[in-house]
Formats: sequence, C-alpha cells, structure tokens
Amino acid sequence: MKPIAPLFCLLFLAGCSTTSIKEFRGPDGNVIKTVKCSSDRAKCFAQASQSCTDGGSYRALSSESHAGGLVADILPGPVTWYSMTYACGPSDGKMPDFKFGGPQYTPPPAPVIVKQSPTTTNCNAIGNSVTCNSY
Repeated sequence: MKPIAPLFCLLFLAGCSTTSIKEFRGPDGNVIKTVKCSSDRAKCFAQASQSCTDGGSYRALSSESHAGGLVADILPGPVTWYSMTYACGPSDGKMPDFKFGGPQYTPPPAPVIVKQSPTTTNCNAIGNSVTCNSY
C-alpha cells in the first residue's frame, strides 16, 4: 500500500499548475489558443504573450471567469479562475472582460459554539445515605 501513496501524490501535484495553455485549429485553419489561470488574470496575459513567438502580440477572442478550488476549478470554491481564448498576431487593442459565469461560491456557515456554564454538584452524606443535587 505504501508504494501507491507517492504515486498518488505525484499525480495529484501534477495537476496543481495554476496556468495552462491548450491549442486547437479554428474553422479557418488558424491556431487558436486558450489559457486558464487562477487568482490573477495578469498570469493569463503573461502566458498568452509568452506563447506567441512572433513578438508576443495576440488578439483576445473570448474570456470568462468562474469560482473554483485552490487546485482545480471542478467545483465552486474560494478561488477565481480566468480563461481566455486568443489568436497570436496583431492585436485589435480590445481587452478581455472576463465576465463572471457559473455558480458563486458560498462558504460553509461558521460553527455555532454553545457555551455551557459549569455544573456544580453538592452531595450530603447522612449515615449510609448520600444525597446529591446538581445545578
């Protein structure tokens, strides 16, 4: 069982990257890329620019943001994830708006702590009989 734990940790940590880029061909045959990053949309801008080897300029085609977890964005969580689809080449100067979509994250309610006052017990012994009162 122990050899599985390091393998599980390695697979789990491999998905911890906060920025990722995917490429695909658009209908016109041009390469279109998507970048996904957590917490800071500036990371998306930096990665998009870095992925465009012809001077770093690009044109944002679409963008969005949504709530996700610290490691992944599968379920709504406290971290905002940003996604932008873009094409390398001359920019049209329009900034993506990263409109928020999907469910909002609602943190779990704070636990209710009930403070109990201490209980006092007094006992009296008379012969072989013991009488106790708690209050």
